[in-house]
Amino acid sequence: MNLEIKDSLAALVREKQPVIHCITNYVTAGDVANIILACGGSPIMADHPEEVLEITALSDCLLLNIGTPKETTKAAMEAAGLEANRQNHPVIFDPVGIGASRYRTEISLSLLKKVKAAVIRGNASELRVLLKELTGKNGQPGNGLLSSPRGVDASPCDEIREETLEALKETARALSAATGAVTVMTGAIDIVSDGKETWLIRNGCPQMSRITGSGCMLDGMIAAYTAAAGPASSQNAIFQAAALATAAAGLCGERAAQRAEKTSGGTGSFRCCFLDEVSLLNDSTLKGGRNIEIS
Repeated sequence: MNLEIKDSLAALVREKQPVIHCITNYVTAGDVANIILACGGSPIMADHPEEVLEITALSDCLLLNIGTPKETTKAAMEAAGLEANRQNHPVIFDPVGIGASRYRTEISLSLLKKVKAAVIRGNASELRVLLKELTGKNGQPGNGLLSSPRGVDASPCDEIREETLEALKETARALSAATGAVTVMTGAIDIVSDGKETWLIRNGCPQMSRITGSGCMLDGMIAAYTAAAGPASSQNAIFQAAALATAAAGLCGERAAQRAEKTSGGTGSFRCCFLDEVSLLNDSTLKGGRNIEIS
């Protein structure tokens, strides 16, 4: 049965001010912290293995992003993830660049064997590689071959377009079924699935792919929305939180592009406008502007 879309999460994040423990990459850590603040949450960026248990215990949600792995990354993420599971805190996992190197792939697989993720977010290439590694299934649109990611970007043949949509929806469903997590596959069209229900998010703009960190910032928004839904949320509540956060980010991107265009601004102006729009977003604006297709 299709879920009724709830539209109160933007206000709920500001009301609850959830604490989000982020173990993320150094390229975008500041952006992630700022976007969580703009949502109304409270970020804490702590990645040393000696402190992650304490920080996770006092937080409401854990965000794990393997964008720039270092010597302590695996140990810190595993310890924090296990503690988050013990505390019944949702874990958001982003397997950045999985498939680009064996090391990244091994970290991702090791984490998912030990830690229960509530949400897994990535581009189509990343999630197809993850599905292949976990199940042996390619989930490939087109010729059935598994393409390599372009670093941390999706391969051109994995772009989410109308003609690849059905195959990639099945990839998202299969990954959710394999992991028990809500899957968020991002691209020109975003796909959110819990293995049973699948929504398409048609918000967003091209400028979002021209700044570094738009995906990492979405991770932060998903974490804030998921935490606001509550520590003991049902799968349906987590699914809705992830979908609404994805729609909110896309909508704010659209509004930021319009604002930047009025001042003839480029990507720098767009980045600033995007942060502004997230900080100004309310439930009424989200409800009026979200473009969610229940598939």
